[in-house]
This record gives sequence, structure tokens and C-alpha cells, in this order.
Amino acid sequence: MDHCSKPVLQPYLAHHGIKGQRWGVRRYQNPDGSLTEKGKARLEKKDNDWIDKRSAKITEKAQKKSAKELDQYAKVLLQTPGAFNKNGKLSAAAITAYNQKMSELMSQKVSDLRTPSGKVVKFVAKRGEIGVMMALADAGYDMDQLKKGVWASGRVAYKKTVLDKV
Repeated sequence: MDHCSKPVLQPYLAHHGIKGQRWGVRRYQNPDGSLTEKGKARLEKKDNDWIDKRSAKITEKAQKKSAKELDQYAKVLLQTPGAFNKNGKLSAAAITAYNQKMSELMSQKVSDLRTPSGKVVKFVAKRGEIGVMMALADAGYDMDQLKKGVWASGRVAYKKTVLDKV
């Protein structure tokens, strides 16, 4: 056989697409552009994977960026009357104020960060202990509804790992 021979052309066209797929029809969207249940589940999975990979690093960076301002706030807070209870421990009001300030500062530091579905990363104050939890909210969502870690309905707003608006 001659190695310089031309390839033989086939007398038919072959298409290797997805069976049943139609041009211009999205599998995870309704005709009006809204997502189907599978589409919503798919985006939620993408968000969860994104958070699993990045949450520790995002939290660490936000804490580093807001550390100086938070230290200054803590010094002022400790000097205010009522910062300590009778036993000499930090009062619940002082812890709540510190956590709210921490969540506010850290949320400002990551204000431009969005998940694959377009949700915004925010931080929400913990209750009863010093710290914040990472939260995902729809863009434009009023995070003031999450005052002190509780939804406006009174339901606890965060899970142990990640808060996600349901």
C-alpha cells in the first residue's frame, strides 16, 4: 500500500452529539429562561464544591485583612462599661457586638466575591461564642435580616459548616 495515498471520503455525515438534544434548547432551563429542578441542583452542587475548596482560604484572607480594625475595635469595646459580667468573663452583649463588627468587616473585605451561581459571600455573626460563619446569599439580598444569626422568622440561620439561604 502506498503511504502517500489520499484518505477515502465517506458518503455520509456523522454527528457525535447528545442523543435527543436539540439545537438552541438548554437541558437545565425552562423555555422562559428559569432553571429546572435539575438545573438548580446542578448549580447548588457547583456552589458547594466551590465553597468546599475555597472557604478556609477566603475566611483566612478576610480575617487577615480586617485584623487591625478589629483589634482597635476590641480595645475600645473592652474599655466600655458592661464589657465584663460579675464573674469577670466577657458579657454576652460584648461578644455579640464583637461578632457583628467582625462579620461586617470581613464581609466588606470579600464584597466582590461570587460563587459560580452568582451568590455573594458574606459572613454572619455566631451566637454565644466568638466567631463568624460564612454565608451565601443571592445578590441584592438584605443580610440585615440575619441579625445575630437568626432569620427574620426566628429560625437559626446557619449550619455548622456553611450557611446557605434556603
